[in-house]
Amino acid sequence: MKLLIKSAVKIFIIFSTALYTSISLAQNKLAIVIDDVGYHLKEDAAILAMPREISVAIIPAAPHARARNQEAKSQGRDILIHMPMQPVSAVKIEDGGLHLGMSSAQVNDRVNTAKNIVNYAIGMNNHMGSAATADPQLMTYLMTALQEKHLFFLDSRTIGKSVAGKIAKEQGVRSLDRHIFLDDSNELADVQHQFQAAIQYARKHGTAIAIGHPRPNTIAVLQAGINNLPEDIQLVGMGNLWRNEKVIPPKPFILLFTEMPAPTSMEPFEPVGLLRGIPK
Repeated sequence: MKLLIKSAVKIFIIFSTALYTSISLAQNKLAIVIDDVGYHLKEDAAILAMPREISVAIIPAAPHARARNQEAKSQGRDILIHMPMQPVSAVKIEDGGLHLGMSSAQVNDRVNTAKNIVNYAIGMNNHMGSAATADPQLMTYLMTALQEKHLFFLDSRTIGKSVAGKIAKEQGVRSLDRHIFLDDSNELADVQHQFQAAIQYARKHGTAIAIGHPRPNTIAVLQAGINNLPEDIQLVGMGNLWRNEKVIPPKPFILLFTEMPAPTSMEPFEPVGLLRGIPK
């Protein structure tokens, strides 16, 4: 009898250990979003050849935006509208972007136009936008439009004083923040370093959101990195994170309670300079 009990206990311990290990290995999530999709055939094709968990952010004004939208959808890949927004600098943005001083109707019209082009998008993130995302009025208009269309928002955090995420939650829009830029420097060693930084961030916080661009060095690092991803890191699409994001419903009256920020919205953010304008 004692032998049977000991055997049962041993089996239970082995099973419990295996179960705990399998759960723990899957708990660290890494989401990668590739911005500026729709301009370059070769680089876009390389991105779309990667696992479908790599999300793509398509600029509506890009010449191949509609085609990339269809291709990504056919793969079951998460798609974002990469919306051009006014930066602090005088860098020109693409047609159809958002500028300071726009009315609610103008913002809504631009969002509608973008969604008609990138019609399979489940969310939006900002292309540049260091001035736009820091403007409460413009962000209120934008989040109202996104809420009506049931679109999520990813703040690329091109400026530290962005109010986009805060206003998104106030308007009932699911919103998350970028944690790591993979290729603000295009040097291969720097991109490799940032990819490892994303893995370490995921291990520390449980989730990491990294943004990159369809460039040769970024593509090379992602191809190698994804093929050798550590067992404790799970590659996920943005939809996986947004669906689990708690949202504060919009309230017409005074908020009685405060909400702690989601783990993916906490600092520190990787410092980043002013980003480039229209891709060359």
